[in-house]
Amino acid sequence: MARQSMPGALEACRQSCQKCRLFRTTAFIGPRYISLSFHDSTSRSQTHRHWLALGFSFALTAVTLFFVFRGIDRQAFARLLATQDRGWLAVAAVFLVTQIFLGGERWRSILCALMRGPPPSVASVQAVFYASIFFNCLPFGTVGGDVARVWLARRFTLSLSQIVLSILVDRMLTVAALIMLALATLPTISSPFAVTAWFGGAAILAAGALGILLLGAIERLLGRWRKQRLIHYVLRMAEELRQVKTRSGLIALCFALASGACSGFGAYCIARSLGIAVGPVPMIAVISIMTLIVALPISVAGWGVREISLVALLGLLGVDREAALALSVELGLITTLLSLPGGVVWLTLRDHRNAASPAK
Repeated sequence: MARQSMPGALEACRQSCQKCRLFRTTAFIGPRYISLSFHDSTSRSQTHRHWLALGFSFALTAVTLFFVFRGIDRQAFARLLATQDRGWLAVAAVFLVTQIFLGGERWRSILCALMRGPPPSVASVQAVFYASIFFNCLPFGTVGGDVARVWLARRFTLSLSQIVLSILVDRMLTVAALIMLALATLPTISSPFAVTAWFGGAAILAAGALGILLLGAIERLLGRWRKQRLIHYVLRMAEELRQVKTRSGLIALCFALASGACSGFGAYCIARSLGIAVGPVPMIAVISIMTLIVALPISVAGWGVREISLVALLGLLGVDREAALALSVELGLITTLLSLPGGVVWLTLRDHRNAASPAK
């Protein structure tokens, strides 16, 4: 009797499994399956948002490039490229390489302030930073570079929150340095836009300095809600940030200023190669503002936004549209070419990490 009922029991079990598999995709199910369905829909919506953001970046890049290239004198543009001084391009490449090195040292100064053990070596930090520069030239721009830094920096003796904080501080110091350079050099440009930009930059810089000065008061104000998860995380970040408000923070700011100046000098050398009569000080002002605009992750590696920004800003100095566009394109190409070896560094660091994981 038991043997005869066994096939029927198996068939009933099979049908029950099929119904369960079917019901997992519907809303008329228990809480356990609702969470799974919700997770799947959330992942799907996040993927759609990522593709939508990527499509928007490509569309914006295509539209801006079409707009900026439309109506230029192609013969004059080709003549500029054919008659430029290649020696100045080599000097520009040296300045831009120096800018990358100074950026790595800026981040290393912040890491040293956060670490309680021995500081990381110059070579290890420079390797991680250079690999992230490669990702800056990909569609997601600086966001992709920062994600790569977080992933690769796990080799250092820092927690994940400390790594994220170091990158946030690095970005804040970079923005502060660019605003400082703009404030120091914008008075050399006689334009209403330069005056407006100067006062706007001064207001942003003053607000940031006030926030740093009031950091202790903010911690005391939020201390009563320390048990809440978000407040606890903010207070922990504030405690870590206090360590950067020392000599290491000032050193990192100096590296940020030097890095921004090198970027301006590199653009100045490209301008000299094209015969553009713009001095180094006004060029630093233009490049500082342009870098702040391009840092927004709205286009593919800044292409299109950089071209429109430089054409508009150099137009205030009387530079022809063709010359400004040639400078922008060559600046983007040189930066991209200098960042390509960072992809090799990324593969090397990734292979070393994968090889070390089984040993751990």
